[in-house]
Parts: sequence; C-alpha cells; structure tokens
Amino acid sequence: MTIKISRQLRIPVAVILLAGLGQAAAEPNWAALVGTNYFTHQDDGCVATGKYAGKHKYASRLWNIPSGESWEQVCAETPMTLAGRTYASPHECVNTGITGMWGEWYIDDSQCEDFPQSYIRGVDDGLKREGALSGYVDLHTHLMSHLGFGGVIFHGEPYGDPETALDYCPSDNGEPHSGGHSRVEAILQDDILGAAFNTARHDNEGYPNFPYWPAYNSYTHQTMYYEWVKRAYQGGLRAMVVLAVNGDYMFGATDNGLPDIIKGIPIASDPVLDLNDMATLRRQTEAVYDMQAWIDARHGGAGKGWFRVVTSPEQAREVIAAGKLAVILGSEVDYLLDCREDNCDTSNIEADVDELYDMGLRYIFPVHLKTNGYGGAALYNILASGERYDCPHYSQDCNVKGLTEAGQKLMKTLMRKGMLIDLGHMSARTLEGALEVAEQARYPGIVTGHTGAYDMANRDNRHEANPRGQDLLRIVNLGGMVGLIPGQGNLNQVSEWRNDDGSYIAHACGASSQTFAQSYQYLLHLLGDAAYDGRITMGTDFNGFAHMPGPRFGADACPGGHTGIAQPDSTRVSYPFSTDPALIPAAEADANGVFGKYQFANRTYDYNTDGAAHIGLMPDFLEDLRQQGLKRSDLEPLYRSADYLTVMWQNAVDRSVLISP
Repeated sequence: MTIKISRQLRIPVAVILLAGLGQAAAEPNWAALVGTNYFTHQDDGCVATGKYAGKHKYASRLWNIPSGESWEQVCAETPMTLAGRTYASPHECVNTGITGMWGEWYIDDSQCEDFPQSYIRGVDDGLKREGALSGYVDLHTHLMSHLGFGGVIFHGEPYGDPETALDYCPSDNGEPHSGGHSRVEAILQDDILGAAFNTARHDNEGYPNFPYWPAYNSYTHQTMYYEWVKRAYQGGLRAMVVLAVNGDYMFGATDNGLPDIIKGIPIASDPVLDLNDMATLRRQTEAVYDMQAWIDARHGGAGKGWFRVVTSPEQAREVIAAGKLAVILGSEVDYLLDCREDNCDTSNIEADVDELYDMGLRYIFPVHLKTNGYGGAALYNILASGERYDCPHYSQDCNVKGLTEAGQKLMKTLMRKGMLIDLGHMSARTLEGALEVAEQARYPGIVTGHTGAYDMANRDNRHEANPRGQDLLRIVNLGGMVGLIPGQGNLNQVSEWRNDDGSYIAHACGASSQTFAQSYQYLLHLLGDAAYDGRITMGTDFNGFAHMPGPRFGADACPGGHTGIAQPDSTRVSYPFSTDPALIPAAEADANGVFGKYQFANRTYDYNTDGAAHIGLMPDFLEDLRQQGLKRSDLEPLYRSADYLTVMWQNAVDRSVLISP
C-alpha cells in the first residue's frame, strides 16, 4: 500500500532547515537546501547559453569537508547519482562564498533540447531468451481493502452482482457520503480543509454509470472488480499477489504520529468489525477464498474457475502452465502478529508464523507504514512514524531505527517456512539489516514488490522508501525480484533515462506511463542480462491508495506536469490492439488477444483519456508503453516474470531446510 499524501504537512519548516544545517555524518556528502525541503540536489532547470547550453543543470552543496583538505579535491572525489547514472565528480566545482562549496552537473534532457527525439512505436523484435513467455506477475494488490480501514474508508467489493458490489457510495444521515469515506478521499487529495469541514464531496453514483469512479486518481474506490481482473488476466497477467492490508490509524483507533490537523478530523468506523490488524488479516484472507469459490460456481464448480489460490511453487507452475491466474496470499499490515514498537512478544513466533502459513499466506511484509517491533518504517509521508535523524544520502530525514532482534527472528522464521519476504517500506537502516540477514542465509526469496527507484528520483521522491541501485542489485543477486509501482511520480520527481546508445523516451508527461518507462528502462540497464530471466515486474498497488498512471491526452492529460513536448496523436493507443500472442491464456478458449475499448455497464474506457482507471486497463497500459517506444524485447523481462516467480519461490523452499534458527 502506498499512501499518497504530501509530506510537507508533517514537519515544520524550521525543523527541516535545521536538519539540513546539522549534518551528523563524518564523510563528505552532497545536500542542498531548497525552499522548505531538504534535498540531495536542487534542480536549476535548463541552461540557455554558454558551454552547457541545452543541458539540464543540477547543483548541490558539499558538506563535511575534512579539516585541512582541499575542498576542490574533495569535490572532485565525491560521487553523485543523477538520472540513474553515478558521476564520480561534478562537471564543475564552484566556491560561492557565504553559501559554501557547490558541485554542478549538466545532464542530457529532452525538455532542454531544441529537437527532442520523436516517439516511435517499439518494434516487434526477437526475444533474448529461449522458451515460451509465461506472462507477468503483479507483486502487489489489495483485493479486499473494503474489509480493512474500519470498513468505512474504502468503497466497493471485488465480486458479486455489480448492482450491490459497485453501487453508489453509502449515505450517512442523509449525507451523500459516509463520514469516513469522503473525508479520507479529501485527505488523500491534499484537501485537508475539505476533510476537516466535511465540504469535499464527489459524485457518489457507481454502477451502472460510474461518472466519478473508478479513476486513476480516485483512491478510495474499488479498482479490482473480478471482471476487471479477468481482463488483465486475458492480457497477460498470470500471477497476482493479494495482500491483506489495514490501517487503524486512519480512523483513530490507535493514533501514533498523525499531525493535529488530521487527527482531529472525525472518521467513524464500523462498530461490528474488529479493527485489529490480525483480525483484519484473517477476515480479508478468508474473503479471497470466498471469491475463488464464487468464481468457480460460475465456471462449472470447484476448481473450474480461472482464479486459483496457490500455496506452493508447484501449484503456481501448474496453474500458470494451464493458462489460469495463480493467486498468492500475503500480508501488508503495520503490526504483524501484534508486534508493536513498545510491545512485541516473540516467544511464540514459530507457532504464530505457522498460523499464517496454515491460512495460506506465503508473502509477508515485516514492516509497513508504522515503526513496529521488527524495525523502523521508511519516513516518506505523514502517516509514517518513528524517531528521525538527518541522513545525508536522502532528500528527507530517515528513521533512526533499524532491524531489531525481533525482526531478525521473524525473518529467520519466515525463511525456514520458505515464505517470500518483501522489504518494502523499510527504513534505510532496517533494509540494510534485513539484507544482511538474507545474505548470511543466502536466501533467495527476497523481493521489493512495489517500489520506486532512488537513483532516478528527484526532489521529495528521493527518500529512504525508494531503494538505491546498490540495494536493488543485492536483492537480485540473492535471486530475488523487483516490482516497480506504475505510479512512479510527477515530472519533476523522476528523471529522464538515456540509454547507452543515446536513445530515449522523452519524459514530457508526468505521472503517466511515460514516467514509469523511465524507471523501467533504468532497471533494465541496472540488472543487465539477469533482467531477462524475468526478475523485473510490476506491483500495481491497486486498491492501496496509490495513484495510477494518468492519461496522456484529454482534459486530464499529464496530471504530474508536462513540458512543451507534444504527445502526438500517432502515439495514442489505437483500438483495437493485439497483445503478444504468446500471452493469450490457454484456459480462455474464446480469447484472441484483441482488445477494443473496454465497456462495462454504461461506461466505455479509453486509456488515452482515462489512464489506468482500474486493473482491467493494464493491457492498455502496456500497449501505451509500446506506443512510446518500448520494444517487445524490452518488455520480455516483465512477460517472463510469472515463471521466474515460481523459480524464485522454489529456490526459497529448497533453501529453507538449511536455515538455522
């Protein structure tokens, strides 16, 4: 789950400025003070004249120059990673006097060029690996979010008759929305006043007209109705991790760190529901099995449906080979096994993990948004909690807490069960500790399933929740996988990627598929040949309060900002389009891999103007990537990822018997 809330709401400006001035690290490092945030570098925009005309300039101040050493020499020997590349030294070192010693970097960027490269649809070139494409795995979804968050924040159910599952949002004493739902939607849209005074309202109508939701930027409405999931499956989705998720802090059951402006907003919860994380986990897990039975009943009986919960790599391989959808159950809650920062009993951890295993869970987050007894949570939005310290390698302050003794015990227990462990949401120190535990055990079942890329990030996207390239490589070198979240960020939060041969996809349309393409290409380059085993995939975070890629055309085009580079009509998704023929599911006798504009009830979805409004538009999202320049071979790692999931999982099971307590 990725909560999209501006972090500026949480920290006073004075605190941020003092943090930037009080470097604790002894080694030299880059850090710039910009406006009200603390960044590793500042964006000085395009250079119009002179030696670096047509380049994008970035600059940063040099801190912690050792006593007696030449600042020029230290500047020349202090590296910086920008736009996915590590520069051993700046292009220029400048002494500005009272504001200190600065480095300047001048980077190729289409928005600064007179004649940027055109968008041309990626060619259908040959594959780099032998063997059939297995389809892709989505490493991060929340199918049953309506059963979490107090039962009031998230609206819509993923299965059942649409008249009831996707009806209008509930009313409360004559109000068009419940007290919780509208207010949280407003908070997630950064409309704090609208939430506080309950004035932020949207059209509450759902099925059959859907005038407001589902939408790429509507965070509290269902985006995984079963018919939408089926369309994604028909377009290449062959495995899907379904995570139980919760956040009782969102409606005041346990408050630990919410800012006063939000904690005072009244958000009621369903009095019938047990709000505890573990109770919610059990409720959501049982509901996935209920959904499987419901789909089976519509396909001839038990075991007949296309939606199959699997609990072993053997089962997953069998389901994928049959052309059905393998569903892996998991957990992404803040207090797994009720382990809180100040109260964590691990005396029965083996039995507690056995309970998770017996429920069918195979994929676990030790840490989510809140610092718990296992370790510190990454500090990247206002809901995260933990004691902060000034960390020089990130644009924002970091969590002082690392992996605890309880966290080490949990990881080893999970490894002995052959379970998959997601290191997402961990603080930098917790991530380091977790990687050390996994490396000591040589355990391959390690993933980060819905991540951004720190090395490609700018401004407030350059935080400890987005792993650096060196950490992504450590995960892959263990035998693990990386899933990129499709909503990578705004135009000024993600750099443009340049290939070694000089080719690129111009990043001109923020918070769209174009933004995802930048981080994806970087990851291809970072992993090299290993990527084509299938070690790169997506973790969409549907139903997880995460923003999805917006459209490149229409009234909502480029919601994350745009440059002067046009999006030519020739790059629109042209309906009907055909998916890769190797991805047509064998279980779907009538499937031909051809996709027109998706019609559901009275609504017709056009990706060009709707973006990724729900999971059923993921085939269109992939086609949109092709329209802008990604080749068939570029997407090959993604389309092999379902198979690699089973390989990684099997390797983890095989290794599990060798893990010592």
